[in-house]
Amino acid sequence: MIGFIFLVYSVVLGWLILGRRGNNGNKPSNCKEPISLVIAYRNERDNLTRLINSIEDQLIDKSNLELILVNDHSTDGSLQLIQQLIRRSKLTIKLFNLESNQGKKAAISLGVSNAIYDIMVCTDADCEPNLKWIKTMVLPFENKEIKMVLGAVKLNGPKGWFHELQQVEFSTLMAMTLLMCRRKRAIMSNGANYAFRKSAFEESDAYAGNWSVNTGDDVFLLHSFKRKFGNSSIAFSESKESVITTKTKENCSSFFDQRVRWASKSKNYRDYDTLKIGAVIFSANLAILVVGIGAAIQLYSIQFFIGCFLFKWVLDLLFLQRLTPHLRPKSIVKWTFLLSIFYPFYSVGIALLSLFYKPQWKGRKI
Repeated sequence: MIGFIFLVYSVVLGWLILGRRGNNGNKPSNCKEPISLVIAYRNERDNLTRLINSIEDQLIDKSNLELILVNDHSTDGSLQLIQQLIRRSKLTIKLFNLESNQGKKAAISLGVSNAIYDIMVCTDADCEPNLKWIKTMVLPFENKEIKMVLGAVKLNGPKGWFHELQQVEFSTLMAMTLLMCRRKRAIMSNGANYAFRKSAFEESDAYAGNWSVNTGDDVFLLHSFKRKFGNSSIAFSESKESVITTKTKENCSSFFDQRVRWASKSKNYRDYDTLKIGAVIFSANLAILVVGIGAAIQLYSIQFFIGCFLFKWVLDLLFLQRLTPHLRPKSIVKWTFLLSIFYPFYSVGIALLSLFYKPQWKGRKI
């Protein structure tokens, strides 16, 4: 059984590793469609000034851009601050407040319903975009078949093993997002950086059946687009200029809470590609744990355990090497080796925790 699991794992990763690179980020943009930028925020007072400034600096025609801010019951005075920023900004800014509803899906839906343009771009208030971020994110929409564009997110943080490991771990998620998209089987999206057509959002009934789940505005939207418009309706912007940067978590508690929050929505997934890939990855990490424990109690030889560990590590390293250079972490060999030691415990543990532990996010139970 162990051998079969690693055989399937190697076939799946080999299939992803051999996928062809896209080219949608490597040509000048001729997309002239106006854009609605939707940002849902909750208690982001410390980030709002920088956010507005970064959007004002975007290298696009501002007359074709509207910024829609949706306040999700903030309690930190951010509403008053954003009203001041609006008065002195040259951008076209619309501000809405969620009332009876709450959560990011409700906030995004409110923003979309009030947008006047068809191309919607989304990010989070605590992120930092490149100057050409919007310009490159909308480029794939020149193809009318494209309904949703996924963008890359990169973590930045201070030096130290904890922050380095976070960057490597997160880059594996980005690699899976990118390589599955290259294979026209997109399974992941990050709410910090994605774009879509408003008309497709309305036609797909984006969050039907998932309103009770407080997280997942990005992934559930992706899955609904796949069901409605097919695999080819999703693209990934591989341009360096479309990358969004955000910070690593400061401590283990906030890191694990975030990962459990992300994993908790998986029990509501109905997308076959997502379930299949998730099962393969979980099985491979569980197999490493089983073989490791088996070697400790002499059920397996230590040589067999080392062979399995090195086999998986090399595959994972080759997989991560397929990331575009600007997303690839530094000292990749060293940090992937160290991550491989902890990752089976972490991966299986997060999956089990997500079944019964409900983390808080900005003062709310998820």
